[in-house]
Order: sequence, then C-alpha cells, then structure tokens
Amino acid sequence: MVKRVILGLIALGILTACTQSKSASEMWDQARQLSEKNNYDQAMEIYKQILAKKNAPDSILAKTQFTMADLYLNHYKRYQKSLEHYREVAQTYGSSKWGPKSQFMIGYTYANYIHDYDKAKKEYQTFLDVYPTSELTEAVKFEMKYMGKDLQDINNLDFMQTKNNTPGNTQN
Repeated sequence: MVKRVILGLIALGILTACTQSKSASEMWDQARQLSEKNNYDQAMEIYKQILAKKNAPDSILAKTQFTMADLYLNHYKRYQKSLEHYREVAQTYGSSKWGPKSQFMIGYTYANYIHDYDKAKKEYQTFLDVYPTSELTEAVKFEMKYMGKDLQDINNLDFMQTKNNTPGNTQN
C-alpha cells in the first residue's frame, strides 16, 4: 500500500515536471488523451495546472473549465463542483462558444442530476435571456417543457402530438 502511494506520488511529480515546460495547448491535448484512456485523476491534475498558467489563452482556459465541469459531473458525481466550473465558464467566458453550453449545463445539472426544478427553471430562463439565438435554445425549451417527467411519458406525449397532427386526423 505504501509502495503504491509512493509510486503514485513519483508519477505525479514526473507528470508535473513534464507539464511545466509545455504550452497550455499541449497540456490540454495530453489531459484529453489521459481522459480518453479513463485516467481521470491524472487528467484532472493537468487541467488544474492549465488553469494556474498565467499566459494560457482564454480559449484553452474556457475549454479546460468546461471539461473539468464535465468530469466532475459525469465521472466524479460531484454536482456542486461541476456547477462551480460551469458557472465560471458562463460568467468569465460567456461570449465564447463555451458560454451557452455552460449555462445550458447548469440548468441541465439542476434538472437531471440534482432534481431541483425551481433552480433549473431559473437557470434555463437565464439561458433564454442571455442566448436567445443559440443553437441550444430549442433544447432548453424542450427541457423546460418536460422537466421532471419520466422518459416514457415524454415518448408517449411526443407520439400523441405526432398522431394528433397527422393529415386527415379529425380528433383535433
């Protein structure tokens, strides 16, 4: 056990030393590759180092924050931590392509993971107010319409709408 901890610390030290001289972009690529191999802890350490870089471009910082939020949400199941990162992106990089995605994910996390529908509605409304022409607008409207409903209910509702809107249907 002690041997594994020592080896882990040595590997982390080597990883840290190797990433000090790399650009933020190279580090991001390295972290992404680690994530793809399910080495989330090592990837997260590199993402944190990217955020600490003073000269990292905003595009890399926004992408890094968003990716960290996704890892906290999907891998670590630390929903509040993921919300912190999504909020940071939405507030700091709101005009980038990551801004609307992050604001969407804040509402989505509240609705589908935390099940706090009041907060989800508020966050989705913020999305609609700030990003009314986003490609995600229809997804937000769908989420708001069916929030809290079971997937089976949604499938039945969509089926009924399609059935009732078919040409020649006299049930309308």
